[in-house]
Amino acid sequence: MALWTLKDITILVVDDFPEMRSMMRSMLLPFGANKLTEVRSGDEAVEAMTKQTMQIVLCDYSLGDGKDGQQVLEEAKERNLLPYSSIFILVTAENTSNMVMGAFEYQPDDYLIKPFTKTVLQARLAKLQERKQGLHEIARALDEKRFHAAIELCNAQIAAGSKNTLELTKLKGELLQRIGDFDGAKRLYEKTLEIRDFSWARFGLGQTYFHLKLYAQARTTFEDLININNKYVLAYDWLAKVHKALGDNKSTQEALADAIKISPKAILRQKALAEVALENSDLVTAEQSFKHVVREGKNSVHRSPSDFGGLAKVYLKKAVPGEAEKVIVAMTNEFQKTGGAVLLQSAVIQSLVYKETGKTAESEKALDQVMSLFAQNPSNLPTSTALELAEACLALGKSQQGNDLLKHVIRNNHEDTKMLEKVTAMCVASGQAGLADLVETTRQEVVGTNNKGVELVKQGKLEESIDLFLQAARAMPENITINLNAALSLIAQMQKNGVNNKAAQQTEAFLARVMRVAPANERYQKVLLSYRELTDKTTKAKTVAPAKVP
Repeated sequence: MALWTLKDITILVVDDFPEMRSMMRSMLLPFGANKLTEVRSGDEAVEAMTKQTMQIVLCDYSLGDGKDGQQVLEEAKERNLLPYSSIFILVTAENTSNMVMGAFEYQPDDYLIKPFTKTVLQARLAKLQERKQGLHEIARALDEKRFHAAIELCNAQIAAGSKNTLELTKLKGELLQRIGDFDGAKRLYEKTLEIRDFSWARFGLGQTYFHLKLYAQARTTFEDLININNKYVLAYDWLAKVHKALGDNKSTQEALADAIKISPKAILRQKALAEVALENSDLVTAEQSFKHVVREGKNSVHRSPSDFGGLAKVYLKKAVPGEAEKVIVAMTNEFQKTGGAVLLQSAVIQSLVYKETGKTAESEKALDQVMSLFAQNPSNLPTSTALELAEACLALGKSQQGNDLLKHVIRNNHEDTKMLEKVTAMCVASGQAGLADLVETTRQEVVGTNNKGVELVKQGKLEESIDLFLQAARAMPENITINLNAALSLIAQMQKNGVNNKAAQQTEAFLARVMRVAPANERYQKVLLSYRELTDKTTKAKTVAPAKVP
């Protein structure tokens, strides 16, 4: 039997103490570790993972100033810096509930509590490597986003009696949800629960109920799970989503507050609590949570000008405009060297706060910056921000800017009835001539553009279709139909002429946009499958039939 070895395995050791890094090195070298990288901070860890794929990461939880171990794991997951086949172990001298629960949400592969021996380290790594190796083909499919193929591989291993059957079943359920097959996922979870009441299966069942809009069943499922396991913190988040979908903001806030008691470090949860508390006019909770987000989120990948903007809104509602302006100064200092979307968001918040504090000149100056940045890249302005800013423009008498922003919202949501109703109500409330027919005329423009592109594809004029959809998608980054048809045009071109890197990258960019907006969209899953089948066959001499555009 071959000796266990770490030879040619890329390993990253993250610790702010040189002595600890040295000790870890001395433990790993006897096992053949010859591709070992050592860093002293969270930022250096992220940079190292950006430059090279790490197969094993041993990261201390407390790293002094800057990112801690949980934030390193959080960013690595968010930015896809860790392949599914990689191993991430948190190393810590503490074992507090806050630390464990906070890190649990980003699912490290294991924990090591200091002090530990070389034997313990070797045993943990060997066990994790054996488990990962058993999932090697599945991991590769996941890294390549071939989700349907990954499900088939799960089925094959389960049928073969794999000793990882439970893990494979859990993964299969997650993948069925990932491709939008919620009925299939529901059947899998129900069958699993008939065998044994696993918390993850009950949690997954609640998620499928939610996606199938069976909100009453979802609420009951998550409430039952919390009663059985009150530390299952993600169940509180999803219970909050159910309450939100049912229009019960009070219960939404209560569920998030309960989750915060268990795991206070989660920045996204604190943001959600702050935002719903603000909606509920609970200014005490909103201020407390936004302050936490601004303070603790400094080293998080999720930090955003909107955190400062939320806190500024709280102060405006509390009638302390001076505090709101202090927040804007802090935000400007925090993000002044950042460009693109972040700079645009910052300018939006400045404009809105200055408007509310009566500083019209400063508000208009910030607004001019917003419109300039918006013109350069419309994709940097999300719908929610554009809608809020449009309202401010109309209130300032900036009808042209307000008109442009509302068109942006309509173009990105031309099939979203609720959003169009909201825009219509804003147009009516503004009382400005010329806005009455804005929604319908803009919607028809989008329909006309889309239909023209589809017709070009049917006529075989693929280059013209691609040019049209590329231009349309630039102006409509959140429009599901436009982005999917842009991807389909590129797929049709590659089916005809062969896959090339540029077209493949553009296709993946359009699909990524849709995934962020509507990951469960059935048509998105079909287009994604069509693209994956095409790329899978590029190494084979097979003719791929052209796809029909719906």
